Amino acid sequence: MIKILQTIINQKILLPFFHTVADEPLPHIKHLYKMKTVKEFTEDLDFLLKYFEPIDAETLFYFHSNQMVPKKPVFHLSFDDGLKEMYEIVAPILLQKGVPATFFINSGFIDNKALFYRFRTSLSIENLNSEDFLKDVQPYLSTEQIQSLSNQGFTIGAHSVDHPYYHEIPFAEQMRQTRESLEFVASIVNQKLRLFAFPFTDFNVSKKFFEKIKPFVDLSFGTAGMKNDEITFNYQRIAGEKDRLVTLESVFTKEYLKYLAKFCLRKNTIYRK
Repeated sequence: MIKILQTIINQKILLPFFHTVADEPLPHIKHLYKMKTVKEFTEDLDFLLKYFEPIDAETLFYFHSNQMVPKKPVFHLSFDDGLKEMYEIVAPILLQKGVPATFFINSGFIDNKALFYRFRTSLSIENLNSEDFLKDVQPYLSTEQIQSLSNQGFTIGAHSVDHPYYHEIPFAEQMRQTRESLEFVASIVNQKLRLFAFPFTDFNVSKKFFEKIKPFVDLSFGTAGMKNDEITFNYQRIAGEKDRLVTLESVFTKEYLKYLAKFCLRKNTIYRK
């Protein structure tokens, strides 16, 4: 089915993303979304490698800056929120499989300085104290671990300071969250690319915002699935954790079919006000 859809739909760059991978339930995530186990994540990678060629962020930027469409379908994998499983579990699997990736981090949480408010909600349901959990479990990556991931060839991107909904905060705060997180990444890793992934979604983010951040960002990323964007440097990603019981192959199949339907209705491109 995927091969047929690849032939019909001329979408050559696919951008799946996850948050974390673990075999044991994580109390700060348990009540937010379904995580992939190591086995499930590995099976998703095998699917990707069967139908797509993995590319790193630099290759993605090369295609973008040269306005090139790859000859074969390709994918670039990314992970949001800078959780410690990136270093302990995910990176070793990716290195074994030969899959490059970008890790998007929140500058306000790295080194376990603070805890995402939604994680606090999940912990409260579990009757766990957030401050003790942050201190004892240390769910986020440390600066040293991020630098190690960078040295292993992975790309590090910014994901805002403390993960707000961008359409709910003032324009000035959108700019601050973006600039500060980008500057933090630049201060801890030595890489040319400046990448930014919107926390939650880029829904209703204005054209003015993209115009203002363009000098500071090489590529930015939303979470709207397989869609085009009138902002040419803003790419939409496909969530891989919509349901743990659903394979990435079924997610991609659905995204291809949605894209085809919206193409017929001329609704597969995001336009900004």
